[in-house]
Amino acid sequence: MSHDWNVRLARLAVVAVLLALLEVAPRAGWVDPITLIPLSRIVAGTWELAASGRLTPHFLATATNVLISLLLAVVTGFALGIVLWRSRRLWAVLEPYLATYYAVPFFAFYPLLIVLFGMNRLPMIVIAWAFAVVAMAVNTALGFSRVREAYIKVGRSLGLTPWQMMRHIYLPSAVPYVFTGLKLSVSYSVIGIVASEFILSTQGLGWLVSFSYNFFDLTGMYAAITLILVLVIILNGLLLWWEGRLYRREV
Repeated sequence: MSHDWNVRLARLAVVAVLLALLEVAPRAGWVDPITLIPLSRIVAGTWELAASGRLTPHFLATATNVLISLLLAVVTGFALGIVLWRSRRLWAVLEPYLATYYAVPFFAFYPLLIVLFGMNRLPMIVIAWAFAVVAMAVNTALGFSRVREAYIKVGRSLGLTPWQMMRHIYLPSAVPYVFTGLKLSVSYSVIGIVASEFILSTQGLGWLVSFSYNFFDLTGMYAAITLILVLVIILNGLLLWWEGRLYRREV
């Protein structure tokens, strides 16, 4: 059996053990059943609520906000990364601020964002975008700055235009870093939107988690958490599929 299959089986075993613990722990009394309900009840409750249509508007609201903030973060972060890569002086000036960027308490500014944009989805999108954009920018700049000099010299010796250099030399070499930025942007966008929905929304999966928790509706709370996990799995799965296709094309 190949090493890859062993790794996959080990990963599946870890997931299986965790799922089994979620089922057994509440029933065996290892955790407070008021805090955690068995996995089978979570799945059944999620299915029932999804079939009734009660979860649909919340899932769509969260997914839409995540996709908007993610798209904005990827586009602006990629552009900013190119600028940082091109301007060594700007990178030197901003580097200490970028290194400590995630120490900034973004949610402390939500009252200001409400004043600027109103009580709607824009403050949430801005917060999620602010979370994700720097990860995309930094990884893009790192990817382009670490292209091997030998590849650049070969491109120049072949007389490639700047656009051809970007397409055939820089982008393929920077793909691993760019996709790292994309994966981090997905995580930060989801975190930013879901956390913002706790305090800035009357709809969405984050709001549903908070509302259900406050009213001791464990089924609704865990159903919302399950859908958040499903959303993250779908987005990361699409990224992994896209990344795999790019690597196979290069090979």
